[in-house]
Amino acid sequence: MKLVQHPEYWANIHYWTKFRYVWVGGEEFREQYLKKYSVRESQEDFNLRKPITPIPSFASAAVTDIKNAIFQRMSDIVRSGGSEDYQKVIGGELGGVDLRGSTINYFIGNEVLSELLFIGKVGVYVDMQQLTGYESLAETQYTHPYFYVYKAEDIINWRLSKMGDYHEFDLLLLKERILNYTDEGLPDQSVEAYRLLTRTPEGVLVQFLDVNGVETSRIQLNIPKIPFVIFELNQSLLQNIADHQIALLNLESSDIAYTLKSNFPFYVEQQTKMTSPHLKSEESTDKSENEIEVGGTVGRRYPIGADAPSFINPSSEPLSISMQKQDKLKEDIRSLVQLALSTIQPRFASAESKQLDERGLESGLSFIGLILEHGERQLAVYFEKYLNHTDDPAVISYPERYSLKSDSERIKEANDLYSLALKIPSTTAQKEVAKIAAKKILETKVQRSILDKILQQIDDAKYITSDPELLYKDIETGLVSTGTASQARGYPEAESEKAEQDHLRRVIRIQQAQVSDPAARGVYDISGQPISAGEQEKKLSQSADLQESAKKAVRGEGK
Repeated sequence: MKLVQHPEYWANIHYWTKFRYVWVGGEEFREQYLKKYSVRESQEDFNLRKPITPIPSFASAAVTDIKNAIFQRMSDIVRSGGSEDYQKVIGGELGGVDLRGSTINYFIGNEVLSELLFIGKVGVYVDMQQLTGYESLAETQYTHPYFYVYKAEDIINWRLSKMGDYHEFDLLLLKERILNYTDEGLPDQSVEAYRLLTRTPEGVLVQFLDVNGVETSRIQLNIPKIPFVIFELNQSLLQNIADHQIALLNLESSDIAYTLKSNFPFYVEQQTKMTSPHLKSEESTDKSENEIEVGGTVGRRYPIGADAPSFINPSSEPLSISMQKQDKLKEDIRSLVQLALSTIQPRFASAESKQLDERGLESGLSFIGLILEHGERQLAVYFEKYLNHTDDPAVISYPERYSLKSDSERIKEANDLYSLALKIPSTTAQKEVAKIAAKKILETKVQRSILDKILQQIDDAKYITSDPELLYKDIETGLVSTGTASQARGYPEAESEKAEQDHLRRVIRIQQAQVSDPAARGVYDISGQPISAGEQEKKLSQSADLQESAKKAVRGEGK
């Protein structure tokens, strides 16, 4: 069989290769994209410069921030329905979704999401071990559908056909690496191989081919569709910033070389028309005559009227300008990633996708979440088809909102909104602003049902603020009663009355403590109880009510 590539494959393989180098980084990235200054740089100088060149990773770090923003919300994904086996497997039981103990969140976040964001395309194959019918229960315990990833570079060719409202694969050619093993069972090398999947009326025919396209084996899958799901964006997030990282690589390399080679002062000495015998002369062959001794303890003679010999430092201006340009490139990378995220569009091929595309999505992060949700639903369908479970299909719902802002940024925005709400002379407007502030802090942190409950409590609240400092000032200035302030703080209605009674009793005790009996000071003649006055005052001074620690003021046990 002739192994040919899809035209779209040829159009994108160059970009996929570049994006992967930029993403992975390391010495391979440096080897591929570090260039000579110009024709004036010798190969020897270039070879000396290359090993000391730092490898930047600002582009991949910017995309990783987006990945983390999505990944941190994956705990809020709701997955219900499906077979019991499906629920166990996606939870990491029975070997997990990849037979290595992975949950579906780990697999999507670690294997699929990274490829999707950095490369723009990734495929997931749903496979299952073929049974002979003679296996024991113990041997079939972990026999269930499982997933593994094919990179964009390994999805060689495909053909789609319309089936109702959907476009699905009826031919698919994949490239893979097969391990060869020694007689002892250890892998010693990997060879390139291919897998051709064809949809037939009897199921899916899988042909395994060698590098020359010769069939080595085949199997028949008893499922109606090719079990392969593609997650794809309209472009990689590295589309417009990969070259920025390549430019940074070369700029930093030139700076390092400049710093190492040019960071040495050089000696200069004026001369008259008659060449000084102490300076190096190209015509002279005598080594001792060509060299001069310089240093802090060595004197030099120079002609009358000439400037004194000196050392000149190389200018740092070229290095400063280069560093400023690097800083600008780093800022551009962040800005361009945000711009690329805002232009993300899903590339589905089904009627369901058209409905999803029409939803009011607020950001590129939501688009990416939709793509993951759509792809995971397809994975669940293929999982159940292998097991012939179609009674209770799985329902998968991803979060609707994502955020790239840090917690401190969200809290600052919420505080600003809260301060604004207190200045608006409308209770309804104040509550609406308070709800926006609550969303800023909690929308990406809690489940939707909990957030709805919080927003409802804001609507039902009698008072717009519960800030203790503001309420204290209002009480001090006589704008609000202690009862209303107590309720605004969330305490029960009768709590302020109890607090007033407790406060009154405490004031009385303090007043009593401040009244001293004259007999306790040795003036017995004017005391009403000259004998016990000292003892009574001591007990009162030790009372717990008069201590800041609320403990009786007595000595501890001796040590």
